[in-house]
Amino acid sequence: MKALSYLLLNRMKNRILSLKKKPAFLILYGFILIMVIFSVVMLIVFNKDIETTHYADERILFMIIAGLGLLFLWLFTNTGLSTGSSLFTMPDVGLLFVSPISPKKILMYGLLSTLGKSLLGSIFIFYQIGNLKANFGYGMKEIIALFLVFALMVLFCQLLSIEVYIFTNGNPGRKNLVKGLLYAFTVVLLLAVLFIQRQEQVSILEATFRVVGSNWFGYVPVTGWITMFFIGVVQGTLSMILIPTGLFLVIGFLIVSLLTVGKADYYEDVLLSTEVNYQKVNAAKEGRNLPRAGNKKIKVKDNDQGINKGFGAMTLAYKHILELKRKSRFIFVDGYTILTMVGIGIVGYNFKLKGAPEAAVYGVLATIIYFQYFLTMMGKLSGELLKPYIYLIPEKSLTKVFAASVTSLIKPCVDGVCIFTVMAVIGGATPLTCLFSALAYAASGAVFVGLTILYQRILGGQPNKIVQGFIGLGLLLAVMAPAIGVSVAAAFLLPSSLNFLCTLPYTIFCLLFATFMFLVCGNLIDKAEYTGRL
Repeated sequence: MKALSYLLLNRMKNRILSLKKKPAFLILYGFILIMVIFSVVMLIVFNKDIETTHYADERILFMIIAGLGLLFLWLFTNTGLSTGSSLFTMPDVGLLFVSPISPKKILMYGLLSTLGKSLLGSIFIFYQIGNLKANFGYGMKEIIALFLVFALMVLFCQLLSIEVYIFTNGNPGRKNLVKGLLYAFTVVLLLAVLFIQRQEQVSILEATFRVVGSNWFGYVPVTGWITMFFIGVVQGTLSMILIPTGLFLVIGFLIVSLLTVGKADYYEDVLLSTEVNYQKVNAAKEGRNLPRAGNKKIKVKDNDQGINKGFGAMTLAYKHILELKRKSRFIFVDGYTILTMVGIGIVGYNFKLKGAPEAAVYGVLATIIYFQYFLTMMGKLSGELLKPYIYLIPEKSLTKVFAASVTSLIKPCVDGVCIFTVMAVIGGATPLTCLFSALAYAASGAVFVGLTILYQRILGGQPNKIVQGFIGLGLLLAVMAPAIGVSVAAAFLLPSSLNFLCTLPYTIFCLLFATFMFLVCGNLIDKAEYTGRL
């Protein structure tokens, strides 16, 4: 165990020392630390009593916590049915799995390492201090409870995923059994909500609140445990804190025992999932998708083989279109587009019933632009910069950068048309308002593509996605603040009959900014060296 302790401590020390060579990471971690300290200080300074009538219904938060637990249970169980989860990394496989150390001690090392990662990953909860205080009146006690229960849930679900994989691997009957239990479990919860809704003549939302707050729900695996724990902390009930904690620890101990008792050599069971996770990380960095086991084979037509179109740099654009065509027969309309259309249709219909369809349009626009930012990061260009071909095309750098970004520019245009057509048809918004909102969404996509080129030009190489995200948010605010400000001013100055034009200044500013970033940073490839890695 001394060797494992040495490895764990030195790995932590080396990561801290490596920050000297990675100033971007140092800035990122410093920013995260400052934000956490700021949130805690703000809670202490402004910890004033507010009348409870100003608070939102805390059952909303209980329902969100329960939904999060159900989501994690589904995700990790399905992962266990395919590749399983893992407590280890590929360096662990090469270093520990071949060493003369007890498998039980190695498993304990994996548990401690994963727990540490879960605690670090849960730090984002501290950013919600202000929201929880303002909306629910919660303080540091509730924040720490959320922080701990989230980390415990992640660790437990990873153990559960490993055990599900070991139990079902190579046995279709057992896989069907686990799937059946998971579906039956979900159906029982839905039936409970419907039963209360019919029995007590209340809304679906109120019925859901009552199910989540019931005593029996607290004993439901994972989703009920974390909900009971948090409710126990809020209400100060010791038994409601100890019972779920005990369930997590006892069942987690049983899973660990099953991994080590009778079959101590669990290496083969976690090796596949470790390799798959490693490949997923590399694929994400390179901007490509990793084929999943069990996917249906796609029949490729003879006329779809090869690019056979385009000339020079524009061959890159045709190649990207062909890749999209193989993923979806509608090319630019994918699963994200369809899910967003369904969600927007539901939101638009509800706002239509409330008589505020126009207000819903701008709320929808702001929300989908926010998500668009994270979905646009580097796009297809990131993958092309990892290959030598784009550097060998005898054309100007600006032409090649534009060609490699064409599909990333077209995608938001198609999404905008689809989404706001739904808002006009189902949500009842005026066609002109939806048209100019779609233009604003498309212009935002152009800005985000331009920003990704700016990241590459300023930072040099594709940085870590987290670093890219935080630095990008700062650049995004600097670039888009004037556009947003002008549109807000236009909303106040324009007469009500011309309100549909209030997004036009935003669209114009975005297109100007995007054009400027392409022109200034278009010499990206002329000033770069091919490295073949991120």
